[in-house]
Amino acid sequence: MKAARTTLAVLVTAIAGPIGIWAGLIAALSLLQQVLAGFWTIANASWTEFLNPAVWFGWQNIAGTGSIWDSLLGGAGAPGGTVSRYLTFMLFAFMAAGCYTAVKAIWSWARSPHH
Repeated sequence: MKAARTTLAVLVTAIAGPIGIWAGLIAALSLLQQVLAGFWTIANASWTEFLNPAVWFGWQNIAGTGSIWDSLLGGAGAPGGTVSRYLTFMLFAFMAAGCYTAVKAIWSWARSPHH
């Protein structure tokens, strides 16, 4: 019975491991992309936009790009695409965490003494 548990654990790891690593990389890269996009937005900003009330209240970002949703969720300096990057990060981070949890749980189960 111990061999069957180990075999199942190896099978789950072979599937969930690469998917988890892939999802973790996508999550990390989308977060990095968001951070770098923020620097790009500031670099392309028109400094007179600091005087624009639409920027103060988050209806428009400092570079004049981005939708209402980007401004609401990302703040007044949010670059365009903020919402999709955050959603991508959350989805793939959740997927990576789920794969990690599955692999950890299956190996814990496989190593536990059975009755």
